[in-house]
Amino acid sequence: MRRALQALALLALPVALVSLARAGAEAAPPAIVAMWDGKDGASVRAALLPIAALGEGPDASARQKLESGEAAWWLGVQDDWAGRSDSAVAQWRRAVALRGDFDEGFALIDALSRRATVSALGEAYGLAAALADQARSGMPSRLAEAQGRLAWTRYERGHADSALAGVLEWSDALRRRPAWTRRLATIEHAAGDQARAWKSLTLLSARTRGRDAAVESLLVLTQRALGYSDEQRVSAVSSLRDPVERGEWRFTMLLAASQDSMRAKDGFTVRWYRVPAQSGTASKPPLLLVLAPDDSLVSSDSLAASFAAAGRTVVLLPPRGSITALGHGAYGPEAWAGRPAAFSSTIAADAARVMDALAQKHAVPSGGWLVGGAGDAAPVALAIARARRDTRALVLVAPRLPVVEVAETRARLRAQGTRTYVQVSPEEQDALELADLLSRQTAPGQVRVADSGARGRGVAIFRADPKVAKRLLDWLAEPAARN
Repeated sequence: MRRALQALALLALPVALVSLARAGAEAAPPAIVAMWDGKDGASVRAALLPIAALGEGPDASARQKLESGEAAWWLGVQDDWAGRSDSAVAQWRRAVALRGDFDEGFALIDALSRRATVSALGEAYGLAAALADQARSGMPSRLAEAQGRLAWTRYERGHADSALAGVLEWSDALRRRPAWTRRLATIEHAAGDQARAWKSLTLLSARTRGRDAAVESLLVLTQRALGYSDEQRVSAVSSLRDPVERGEWRFTMLLAASQDSMRAKDGFTVRWYRVPAQSGTASKPPLLLVLAPDDSLVSSDSLAASFAAAGRTVVLLPPRGSITALGHGAYGPEAWAGRPAAFSSTIAADAARVMDALAQKHAVPSGGWLVGGAGDAAPVALAIARARRDTRALVLVAPRLPVVEVAETRARLRAQGTRTYVQVSPEEQDALELADLLSRQTAPGQVRVADSGARGRGVAIFRADPKVAKRLLDWLAEPAARN
C-alpha cells in the first residue's frame, strides 16, 4: 500500500502535471492548482496552508495526506526562498510525516545537517537511513543521492569509515556533481582512502582554479601520502583545468572580449566579461546576462556574437562560486546551499555595481540596459530589473524557478510592466512549463515565449541555429505594446 501511495505522490510533480492537465488526463492536486493560479506569493501561501492542515485531521484519507504533504513541501520551499530557515524545516517535517517523498526528505536532511547540532544530526541520520532503504527497494533513480546523504550524516556524526563504506558504490557518480565533490573528498580524506580522495581533490582543485587554500592543503597532504611528486600533482590538475581555460581564452580572443573585476563591499572580487558591439554598428542598449552557475563561459559564444554583430555590447556575469568568480566564501555551488534569497540579492547587488561602473567609465552606451538571467540565475535578473528603472527589457534563458515562486514572480512582472522574453528548448521542458505559467495574468504581449525547436541547454540554446538569436533581436527591435 505504501509503495502505491508513493507512486501516487510522484504524480504531484509540477512539470508532469502541467502536461497532464493540458491533455485533460489527470486533475492536478489542489496545491499545484493554487500555485498555478495564485495572484501573488501571499495568496499562494493563504491557499496552501489549509490544504496542508487538511491531511493532519484524524479522519484524513490517504489521498488527503498526500495532497497535504505536497502543500507542506511547497510551503517549506517558499519559506526557504524567503530566508525563513526554521519555518522551512517545520514545514518539511510536516511533509515528511504526511507524504514522506524524497523531495522534502532530502531538503530536511540538508537543512538539519547545516545546523550540525547533535539532535539535528541524529534526526538527519535517521531520515537518511530510511530514505536510502526506500530508494533501494523501489526508487533507484534516487539511490545515489540518498546514499550520499546517508554517508554525509554518518561523517558528520564522526563515523568517516562507515560513511565511505556506504557510499563507495556511488562515489564515481557523485564525484562528478559539483554539489557533491567537496563532501565526497572530505569523507574520503577523513577515512584515509587517499586514492579516491586524490580523484576528488584534483577535480575540486581544477574547478576552484587553485584558489581554495583548504582544498590545496588537502591535495598536498594526499599527494604526500600517496608518494606522488609535485609534478604529478600539477599535471593531474592541469589535465582537468587547462581545457576549460583554453576554451575561455579562445572565447575572449574570437569575440575581442575583455575580462575585468572589482572588489565588492564584502571584499569579494566580482569578475565579468565584456563583449563589445562591433564597430560601425548603431549603438543600442547593452545586455547584462547573469550566467547560470552550471553554464560555461564558452557556451554563451553564439548569443554574445549575435548581439555584438547587431550593435549591442554584452556583459557576462558569472555568479559567485562559478566559472572564474571564485573567492573566499564562494568556491562552488555548495556556498549557496540553503540560501537562495542570499544568492539572488548578493548577485543582483554585484550586477548593479558592475553596470554602474561600466556606465561611469563610458564602456557601454547610455540609455538603459537589457537584463538577462540563465537557469538558476533567473531570479537574479528579476531582482535587478525590479531595482533598476533603466531596465528596458528582461531576457530569461531556460529559467529555473520553484513553482511556488511563480505567482509572486508573475505579480512583480505585472507590477513592473517590463517586457520579458523567455527562451527555451525541447531539452528544457521545466523551463517551457515555467514560461507558460509566467505568461499568465500578465499584460497582453508583455511576456514572449520562444522555443528553439532544437537541441541545447542553458545559453548553449543559441548555438543550435542563428535564427534563435535573430528572433530575440527582432523582438527587441519591436516597439513596446501600449496598454
